[in-house]
Order: sequence, then C-alpha cells, then structure tokens
Amino acid sequence: MEQKTAFISYSWDSEEHKQWVMDLANLLRRNRVDATIDRFITQSNTTNLNTMMVSNIKNNDFLIVVLTKKFAEKSDNLQGGVGFETMLSLPVLLENPDKLIFILRHKGSFKDAFPFHLKGYYAIDFSDVNNFNDSFQELLHRIYGVPLYEMEPLGTAPQLKPRSNKNPVSSIFSDIEIPNLRRITDMDKQEFLKKSYNEMIQIFEELFSAIKTANDNFDYSVEALSPTKSFFQLFIDRNARTGFKIWINKGFGSSGHNSINLSYDTRQWDLASDNSYNESISCEVNENKELKLKMLMNMFGSKNTDTPEKIVKEIWKNSLSHHIR
Repeated sequence: MEQKTAFISYSWDSEEHKQWVMDLANLLRRNRVDATIDRFITQSNTTNLNTMMVSNIKNNDFLIVVLTKKFAEKSDNLQGGVGFETMLSLPVLLENPDKLIFILRHKGSFKDAFPFHLKGYYAIDFSDVNNFNDSFQELLHRIYGVPLYEMEPLGTAPQLKPRSNKNPVSSIFSDIEIPNLRRITDMDKQEFLKKSYNEMIQIFEELFSAIKTANDNFDYSVEALSPTKSFFQLFIDRNARTGFKIWINKGFGSSGHNSINLSYDTRQWDLASDNSYNESISCEVNENKELKLKMLMNMFGSKNTDTPEKIVKEIWKNSLSHHIR
C-alpha cells in the first residue's frame, strides 16, 4: 500500500495524555503511517511553532484530531496552539473534510469533547481502553482508504407480482374461525431438533471464526464427538479460557422428548457423561403450530421461543463472552 502521512493535533491535557498520543503516533509509524506530533519536531530543532503547524496541516495527507474536553475548551476559546490549529483547520474542513480524522478520548458525555464547530461530525472512539485494538484498526482502515465493512454488490431485482385481494375462504365463512388441522408428530420434533442443532453448530463456528479474524490472539477448536454431540474450546494467547459441550439428549422438563443441552466451562470435562448441564433447549409448538426453540434455564436473558441464531446469540452474550474479555 502507498505510504500515508499524518499530523496529530491534540491538547496537552496531562503527562499521561501526552504519552498516549506519542504512543499512538509510534504505533501508526510501525504500521507504515508517517505520523508526526509536535514533540517529535521540537526535540531536535529550533522551531517556530506557528510555522510548524501551518506546514504540517498543509503538507500531510491527514490531520488526526484527538478530541478531549480540554481540547474542546481551548478550541472554542481559540486558546494557545489548539486555538491556532483550529483556525488553520477551518478552511480544510470546508474544502477537504476527508483530510481530517477525528478520534475521541473522553470519559463521560461525548458532547463535552467536541468543539462547537465540530458538533455533528463522526469520531472514532478510543475512550474505552478495552476496545483500543478495534478502534485502531478502524483508524488504519480510514487512513489507507480500505472499507472497514464489506458491502455486498447489488443483486438482480426479484420477480414481484401484486397480491390477490381475493379471500381464499368464501366470504360466507368470514365470521367463523377456520381450524388449523396440522398435526405435529414426535418425528417432526426430532427432525426439527436435529436440524436446529446442526444450524447452531454452524453459527457457533461462524461466530468464533469472525472473532478469530478480528483478534490474532483468539482461537477455538471444535470436536464432533458424535453426530449429535460436539465440544468447543475457546483460547486466548493459546491458553484455554472457556468451552462448552452441546448435545441432543433427554433434558429437564422435556417429558420424555429430546432437547438440546449445553454444559459450560469447567476445566474438568467429562465428555462421556451427559447427566449434568447448564442449559436445556426444548422444542415448542406455537399458536400457529410452528416449531420453535425455547431456552428453559436462561436465568439472565430471554426464554421466549426463538430461532437457532437468536439462541446462539443469547448463549454468547450471557454465558461465554465474559470469559474472554
């Protein structure tokens, strides 16, 4: 990729903040972005600060503005170097707004960190240290002009036809309820559970693969112990953090019918025994005689009947995600 240049504008809020900005500049440099801050320039040359700011705002590909509450106050009052850079950046904001990249580093209401003339602009949020890697990746994508999210190309238009306004049931019976005589058999439920189990396994693998793509130090393994039993383990820095076993068997409250059961993290796995589990997902028939899944033991989330995708998201949110934060 073509090398990019950037000048970082910030306020000297504290020694910790100045060090954070310097660390950000050096991290950008390690990713082949020729990033510059005032302290890099003044440490080795007798520097006219106003000339330095004019030159760097004019000649770099990007001006990265670190938004904090003190920066906003100095910018609004045209105070010091921040005030001078604000005046210099106003024509750029009008003529070439894509040259400016705003990043937010502020706890509390984000509105306090935006100067008056920048309210309404988007900023990459660096406020949460736990999300620094994600925010930095977004910054690199922005600098190199690579979309952060893949957008599907336009497909072909569907063949649409107007619906008929004719009542399929004769109007003379419009005042009575036409019964739904569909019968849900035990075999229907077994086939639905097996299909849902396979969908859940696929969705779990897609979820963990997406996390692995975004995080180099994350990995996972999956072992199919049988056609209806699998074992997942999740790793951070190649160390096991959590895992779960998922299988089809007779579960709590299933009245003799099969259910999808899960047993969450422990370090002592008994893969052979299916007598203990933390979640049981049953097959339910709704009022329209449709088969749905229902979580029977989800203490911290929804127990409504739902799809395999929503069940997987509930399990991730309430039982797995906190182990790898």
